[in-house]
Amino acid sequence: MKKQAFLFPLLGLLLAGCNFYQVPPSQGSNQQAGNGASFGSATQSQTCSGMTAAPSEESSSSVNWEEYLSSILAEFGSSSSEPYPDTYPYVRKPVIYFYPEEEMDLEVTYVEEERLLTTYPKYENGWNIHLQEDGTFTVPGSNREYYALFFDEIPDLEVDFSEGFYVTKENAISFLEEKMDFMGFTNRETDEFIMYWLPILENNGQSLVYFEQTEERNEECPLEFSVEPDTLIRTIIHIKKVDGPTAIVEQQLTHYEREGFTVTEWGGEEH
Repeated sequence: MKKQAFLFPLLGLLLAGCNFYQVPPSQGSNQQAGNGASFGSATQSQTCSGMTAAPSEESSSSVNWEEYLSSILAEFGSSSSEPYPDTYPYVRKPVIYFYPEEEMDLEVTYVEEERLLTTYPKYENGWNIHLQEDGTFTVPGSNREYYALFFDEIPDLEVDFSEGFYVTKENAISFLEEKMDFMGFTNRETDEFIMYWLPILENNGQSLVYFEQTEERNEECPLEFSVEPDTLIRTIIHIKKVDGPTAIVEQQLTHYEREGFTVTEWGGEEH
């Protein structure tokens, strides 16, 4: 889903939960929003954990609302301490696993880092990690050992479910096992994927599912590696609850063989 598609609902949610007010002109004039848009003679106040106040009615005629809403989205996504509203669409729990052939230092860059929400270990102009041969790694300044990178992100893919799969809670386990195995994920990766997404499919009862695979994922959410993987397998499961059996064109999935230095990623999004 493109960012602009949910800017207005997001603004409504923010306005409902925050007390916005206008500082009298005597306290300041012609201040600018975080994105540089001038709000005329009114000064914005900071409320709701630092969110930028909305412009007043008197100054709204001079506001570029698309820029203002973009600034709100940027502010909301910049802090992992803010809770995620139930109505806010985001890609949940992408995790990245590494399978090097030798010990190495690796830098992983999330190209559109403004879309990142929560990250662990923390993303600081990239993830700089020291990989062991078993795939575990450490980060500078910490002796803690990690086995995967974790992050949540603001989505940037519009899914129309013109193709995919119709899945019921009764066949959800066998469906996920079969598709993940076919795409090239290991038993451990598949197990952790199912542990997270099975409850959602079972709670839905009936769902449409679409898998965003490596090529599409690379286009919508590019990653850069200081050492290029020999094999890269990425998937995001997109899930939409439906009320009954739904005809859908079956998606043709791609199978990947794992060779050499391998990097894999899975995550998902509800629609």
